Amino acid sequence: MKNKIALLAGLAAVAFSTPAFADVTIRITGSTAMRSQVNTTLTGLGYNVDAATNASAGSAQYHIYSKGTSPDKTTIKTSWSGSVAGIQAVAQNLITLKWLPDNTTGTVATSVAVVEAVPADIAFSDVWQNASVFNTPSLSDTIVGVVQFRWVTNEGSPITNITPQQVRVLYSSGELPLSFFTGNTTDVATKVYAFGRDPDSGTRVTSFAETGLGTNPTVVQYKPTVVAGAMTEIYPYAATTLFGIPLVTGNSGESSGGNLAGFMSATSASVPVRASTGFTTGQVPAAQIYAVAPLGTSDAATAVTGGASIIAYNGVNPAVGTPLANAIKNGSYHFWSYLHCMHNGLTGDKLAFYNTITSTLITTDAGDIKLSEMAVQRFSDGGNVFLK
Repeated sequence: MKNKIALLAGLAAVAFSTPAFADVTIRITGSTAMRSQVNTTLTGLGYNVDAATNASAGSAQYHIYSKGTSPDKTTIKTSWSGSVAGIQAVAQNLITLKWLPDNTTGTVATSVAVVEAVPADIAFSDVWQNASVFNTPSLSDTIVGVVQFRWVTNEGSPITNITPQQVRVLYSSGELPLSFFTGNTTDVATKVYAFGRDPDSGTRVTSFAETGLGTNPTVVQYKPTVVAGAMTEIYPYAATTLFGIPLVTGNSGESSGGNLAGFMSATSASVPVRASTGFTTGQVPAAQIYAVAPLGTSDAATAVTGGASIIAYNGVNPAVGTPLANAIKNGSYHFWSYLHCMHNGLTGDKLAFYNTITSTLITTDAGDIKLSEMAVQRFSDGGNVFLK
């Protein structure tokens, strides 16, 4: 009997001392601006990603990563949806996002992704949760870096500067005379139109908060049809519903910064303004127009490569790269926001992963500027900038 008891005790000790391995899948959503940084961080942490997928890390909506082997395999899936959409997904435990199926390889297409009826675990955002319309429940939030934004005007435009007041008036009405930007009375008949992102986007929230429109204003934005590098028409975005909230005509925008960068690379020498695409009744006759839009730095660089121009914001326009970063660090350029990483009560392996990726991003990979490099700080999106 003693031998039997000793054997059972020994087996129990082995059971408690042996780690309980289990595969885990972690789902990440939110800011499209974080695609490249997260890819760099995950691959640096030893996660494998298909070569074809990795080549499009800065632009693809969906990725899949893996590390280890079953029964101790970690799979990371990403579904980049925009900052505000990411906050909503995690706060409301939405099960409607699409993800790549397990073991996906080869070139990743949107059509491959499927709804798995599983909520996201982590959301990256360019904005604080309270700047969105999804304020409850309060998410755990770690600030991991700083991201820059630029105002851009399309190819051929003479605009060189934009002020907060010009932004407020332009986006409230959808258009302004070019003379408001150049000061030339001969430019009064030429129109400048507002282009931009949809309410999913942290870029939109940041640009409107920074210029005094507020975090969720009703605006008028236009969308072009582009053929062979030229705009052939523009029209206000159609009325739609987003987050279950109705958006009136003009108040939506592009879901992708890459698409918007492409629009800003187009010429606009003879463009009719229409009520909707192809709708010619009551249209404004074709004429020279120009466009203005806010973009993240990588999308702004793409637009400039295509022929667009970066313009000064409120009189400050340092060159891209180190001069711009220094202007942000020292407080002279204010069109920037923090990068946030959020979750809604993670525990166990998922919380351990969250802590690892946030600490790694803070010290190495996040954003355009590290937190440790900032001489200034702010406490809300578009809020005053203070010396630390």
